[in-house]
Amino acid sequence: MVLYHGVSDAIFSAEDTRQWFERLNTAQGGKAADFARYFPVPGMNHCSAGPATDQFDLLGPLVKWVEQGVPPQAVTASARGTGNAGGVNAELPADWTPNRTRPLCAYPTVARYNGTGPAESASSFSCR
Repeated sequence: MVLYHGVSDAIFSAEDTRQWFERLNTAQGGKAADFARYFPVPGMNHCSAGPATDQFDLLGPLVKWVEQGVPPQAVTASARGTGNAGGVNAELPADWTPNRTRPLCAYPTVARYNGTGPAESASSFSCR
């Protein structure tokens, strides 16, 4: 099972989803990660938009987990800047490049800048 939730969702709280995941983990004796991953999406509103990298594929990693036994730890997300086929996200900050990427990290890890590399690139971050 793969879940995601926009941390800035004004309709449903991402904190409720985090707490649900914690209760699931407790009920499963600390083994929820054997079958479930939760990906909070920083800045994202309800399902998309907000100042966020809100374009990502979680289906591909889920299929790889089911078929190859490789659980997803991080998924690269991109911003919907100028030229994006899905349309431009008008809520992106003006100082973001149109091709900004970030890793979405499986809870409880979070993306941390490695200290080197372009701040606009997911490759400059690690899930820790």
